[in-house]
Amino acid sequence: MPTDRRRKAGRDGVASEKPKQVVNLEEKKEDNDEPASENTQQPTSSSFFWKLLNVGKYIVLLMFLPAILNHAALIREAQYLMPPGGELYDIGWGQKLFLLCNGTGPPTVLLESPTGMSSDVWYFIQPQLAKVARVCVYDRAGIGFSERAPRNSSDGNNSLMGDSRAEEFTVERMADDLHQLLTVSSDQPQPFIFVGSELGSLIARFYTQLYENEISDLVLIDPLVEGLFGIDEGIWGKFWFDHLIPSYQSLQLSAAIGASRIGLLLNLMNQPIKNSDLPEDVEYRQKYLMCQPHHLSTVVDEHYFINESLSQIRTAWRIKPFPKHVGVTVITGNYYDEQLPNTLNKAWAKAQQNLISNLHPGSKHILLNGADHTMPYRNPKALLEPITRIIRQRKQSLLNDKKTVKLSTVDR
Repeated sequence: MPTDRRRKAGRDGVASEKPKQVVNLEEKKEDNDEPASENTQQPTSSSFFWKLLNVGKYIVLLMFLPAILNHAALIREAQYLMPPGGELYDIGWGQKLFLLCNGTGPPTVLLESPTGMSSDVWYFIQPQLAKVARVCVYDRAGIGFSERAPRNSSDGNNSLMGDSRAEEFTVERMADDLHQLLTVSSDQPQPFIFVGSELGSLIARFYTQLYENEISDLVLIDPLVEGLFGIDEGIWGKFWFDHLIPSYQSLQLSAAIGASRIGLLLNLMNQPIKNSDLPEDVEYRQKYLMCQPHHLSTVVDEHYFINESLSQIRTAWRIKPFPKHVGVTVITGNYYDEQLPNTLNKAWAKAQQNLISNLHPGSKHILLNGADHTMPYRNPKALLEPITRIIRQRKQSLLNDKKTVKLSTVDR
């Protein structure tokens, strides 16, 4: 009996302990299940973060990729798009300007481009004039293939403007640069026949005021004239600063981020010089400049500093009268710019009439039928005849002067 009781007690003991073990196992299982659920949630949020980070990297890459590719393409294109025969001449102050000359002289014909435009403007005119004279085109500082002046550049001793140079992107600085280029860096034969279009006319007149002994004739094509911004309640000043400059700033930004190259590839943008006879290499060069932020930055600056340029020409006019020996020819078209309102076209014409009647009363005015401000590259044949006639007259004058010198030498 005692033995049975012990066995029964043993069974009861085992039986009483088993439920406790089951409970403990279930508690342990529940304890193990809770951390397991937390571990499964952590990798999910972490993987989402890394996916988001990877997507962000691709977005940033896509944002900067056009600009990077555009910059790389510009470096490659600059090597073979420079006009053949042209060179970069050191004018001092750590700066080089692009110059291309053809033909023989004297005289030497200088072709000066409109505001913010490269020497390609004269593509159709230069080779034809080079048959009768030496003809030079160049790009102003920062335009086309010419270099901008380096920042904080020291003034050289060869400056003809005094101890300090004039402000960049003004006619005084442009005239100084051109004088260095023509007389010091390349030594072109004189006298010069200066042909300027729009802003180029302003530069030509200012250059003549400073270096009158170098100039024999001026040809002013659709000239930009001081006093324009005060005509008709300043309508041109408002358009210039409220419309033109912001539009060029937008083009500069578009070029900097590489959007201009995409726009040109998709035919959503056009180069500034349009002519059905324009060769492929010139078209490529114009597209290259549309994608070049440095070029477009100078385009903005030339427009931005126009008031300083107009002030400089007025000051030069007050200080010194225009030289009487220089012949002045003003060429305008009888067509208005179709892209501009008539009010702007009329104000521009009034300023030119003031130039002809008051500033240069002895000038010759030629009105070309069917021409507008784009005549240098859209109607070049109309310009060739009057400019060629001036060249021939000047060459004959130089020949007569030589004969006179010879006769005087023989008499002695």
